[in-house]
Amino acid sequence: MDQTREVPTHLVDTARSDPDAIDGKDVETLLADDREEMRNTGLKVLVGLAIDDPDRVVPFADDVVDCLDESYGLARSHAALVCWLLAEERPDLVELAIPKLVANLRDIAPLYRFRAARAVAALGRQRPASFVDHADGLVAAIVEGPNLPEPGEPTPPDAEETIDLPEPDLARSAATKEVAANVLVAVAGEAPAVVADRFPDLVPELEHDDQVEHVRGGIVDAIGRVARADPAAAESAIDPLIDLLEDDSRLVRSRAIRALGYAEAAGAVEPLREVAESDPDPDVRDLASETADWLEENVLAS
Repeated sequence: MDQTREVPTHLVDTARSDPDAIDGKDVETLLADDREEMRNTGLKVLVGLAIDDPDRVVPFADDVVDCLDESYGLARSHAALVCWLLAEERPDLVELAIPKLVANLRDIAPLYRFRAARAVAALGRQRPASFVDHADGLVAAIVEGPNLPEPGEPTPPDAEETIDLPEPDLARSAATKEVAANVLVAVAGEAPAVVADRFPDLVPELEHDDQVEHVRGGIVDAIGRVARADPAAAESAIDPLIDLLEDDSRLVRSRAIRALGYAEAAGAVEPLREVAESDPDPDVRDLASETADWLEENVLAS
């Protein structure tokens, strides 16, 4: 390859403004170049083409997947962005990228892992069974690394392990964990025993107040999915779920109530009665009352 060739950044602008003017052979040349800047430019051109018409990117799908483990972070990021744009309409073309995308949920840069998360979210909606073998990676994306305060909230001064990020990166990091949790819910629907086996790592995350509410809510939903299939499998999560009845988040409290019902948690009846009397949200009070009634009639009475 010609190491002196100038990076054709003008092609990126052309892909955005006049995508029909892009010659596929130019993209092939860029992706095959030894220089990471060239390959990254080829990927940026593909982003522009995919935004206009994902079918234009189909011939390059395998090359894009190969770039997901580039040592050059920007190339990984743009490859993940192309995968997301393809996954919305052609998930079959990027399904083989799932192992790399899940691994990239733990990329060092918040933007890079967020772009991987967008592709994971699209594939998780359409190919949930394909993530069953990657449950460990999804759990790791939730558990590993510093915990995150809610976007918009100041970092607690005593939270030594809480990450200090600019607001956009904080939101991206939180969204990445949320995607991992939501795809894990889908995995629990496909293979509940697989998620139940990860409870020793997953359930303790419910005790971390600095996991954002949608992450905690996703974990609770995953437990609920397991409990619907096998109430006994969720036994280790019952006490943490009861603790969540006092969570600050209405979303988390309501999901915990449902999960306790699915888990047939007889010991939750009295705490649920207290919630039905004192919760500030009327919908949560009603749900707690209905769940306590159901447990008394169908679990305690049997």
